[in-house]
Amino acid sequence: MTEPEIHLPDLRYEVDREGKVPAGRALLVREEPGFVLATFRPGDVSEVLCEQLNIVCRYIFSNGLWVQRWGADESTEPSEHTRLKIRFEIVPDDAFPKDHVCIPRERPGEFTWFIREPHMSQQACDESNAHLRQAVRAGLWMQRWDQDEGETERFFFPDELEDP
Repeated sequence: MTEPEIHLPDLRYEVDREGKVPAGRALLVREEPGFVLATFRPGDVSEVLCEQLNIVCRYIFSNGLWVQRWGADESTEPSEHTRLKIRFEIVPDDAFPKDHVCIPRERPGEFTWFIREPHMSQQACDESNAHLRQAVRAGLWMQRWDQDEGETERFFFPDELEDP
């Protein structure tokens, strides 16, 4: 078996404008080495949510905090990767600071996207989580947490990550 290729991927979220998402589905994911595109059916996510997810993802991947392990599978170091937890969670509108529709929280072995209601449908959340569980189980993602810094968690606020 060949070793997985490590990539700092371009991960993007978008609302479907071309009818690519199959009927009855909320999400279509296209993956290749160094690139992931998550396309949502119109009405299942907001444009502003996609914008904020993209800002955070650019920061995370350009800084090497997470990497894509292209060519990994369930037999590639499974104990290291099956413990990772990555998920989306919809939370009430009043739990968010003004102008934020997503607040990602990262801890060692865990990454949670808190999504402001109603910017993501429950179906889109469920399908995203199912895809993430499968990708993590296959070892396609690896978290790079620097234990020496003493951090126990990080929050990413999209407006703080935009380029000046």
